[in-house]
Amino acid sequence: PKEAVEKLALMVSPFAPHLGEECWSLLGHDKSLAYEPWVEFDEELCVDAFINMGVQVNGKTRGDIQIAADADQDTALEEALKQSRVKAQVEGKDIKKVIYVPGRI
Repeated sequence: PKEAVEKLALMVSPFAPHLGEECWSLLGHDKSLAYEPWVEFDEELCVDAFINMGVQVNGKTRGDIQIAADADQDTALEEALKQSRVKAQVEGKDIKKVIYVPGRI
């Protein structure tokens, strides 16, 4: 999209001003990009919807899962038990303790 390329041209201009100006003029602007406002930071765009989480059995890493950042313990456990290496370690055994810290481990 044109808006994204315009922001890229603005961000590259301090490091490569000639390149930034050329890109700016190719996008159809008449005035210099030096007079345009700087790109604003939007924190909401930097939040990950999914996280990678390691799965350990008996203190050893047995796999990684990718779950929603706001997933609850039951969802995380269900995804972990789908992993073949985890399934092989817990098959036929009772799980006595589950440690789950949302967004971390």
